[in-house]
Amino acid sequence: MKRMLSLLLLIVATVSVLSACSSAQAGAMEKFVIAYLPSESNDSAAKLNKDFEDKLSEAIGLPVESYKATSYNAAIEAIKNGKADMATFGPFSYIVAVDRAKVEPIVGVSLPSLAEAPASVIIVPKDSDIQSIADLKGKTIGFVDPVSTTGHLFPKSMIVDELGIDPEELETNFFSNIQFAGKHDTAVLGVVKGQYDAAGVSGMYPAMLAAKGLIEEDSYRVIASSGPLNATPVGIRSTMPEETKEKLKSFLLGYDNEEYFENLFGMPDAKFIEVKDSDFDNIRDIAKKLNLSTEDLLK
Repeated sequence: MKRMLSLLLLIVATVSVLSACSSAQAGAMEKFVIAYLPSESNDSAAKLNKDFEDKLSEAIGLPVESYKATSYNAAIEAIKNGKADMATFGPFSYIVAVDRAKVEPIVGVSLPSLAEAPASVIIVPKDSDIQSIADLKGKTIGFVDPVSTTGHLFPKSMIVDELGIDPEELETNFFSNIQFAGKHDTAVLGVVKGQYDAAGVSGMYPAMLAAKGLIEEDSYRVIASSGPLNATPVGIRSTMPEETKEKLKSFLLGYDNEEYFENLFGMPDAKFIEVKDSDFDNIRDIAKKLNLSTEDLLK
């Protein structure tokens, strides 16, 4: 009898522990944490982020905190481990986050002004002898981050498609050196300052940096451009309570601060829109073509 009672108590205790763990994952939240990804930062952005967070807090009824992640992978790991609840990803880092951290899309960021503009460009210094993608052989190239869409996936895809070479050859025999700058603006500056012979970056960044006076307008040349990008996904922790998800989505879709969008995304007409996971299947296809697996990218 004592043995049966002990066994019963053990079962009850085990169920209680598992229930507590489950509640911590999907139960009531004490706060909402935003992980901001690496990008150009300034005082205006910090002020606008704070205003956004204050209004979000009112809408979802939770204190909102934020921090700057050191990389896309750091933000993904934070969401996976319950240390962050939301991040704005590029489409490529988003599909990695889905596989690694079971992230789900809550909204997307649409940039109507850039609907027909190239999402990604490959740039070289203005006085470089590089005139085409073929001329990049034996050169040093700077990408942004291994899981950046416009700063790695798209420019690499452009090179493979243009030259018809195997992705493995591109990694091992084509360039003299491949480096990752960490941020788009750092990659652009790396080209202008001669650190890289070329760089693959978001199509909007070179002109944006020139408009802000950080580089000269004629300090670089574009030698290749990709097609446009549909939307940038905002991903959330999938174990978040459904009520919080609904409040969050309603707030984001109704948020219309033009100054916020212009400062953080470069365009005052940017807005949050409805998206679904299958909207990014074309990104999965490109990653597959380039043999870029989420397992390798997260090592």
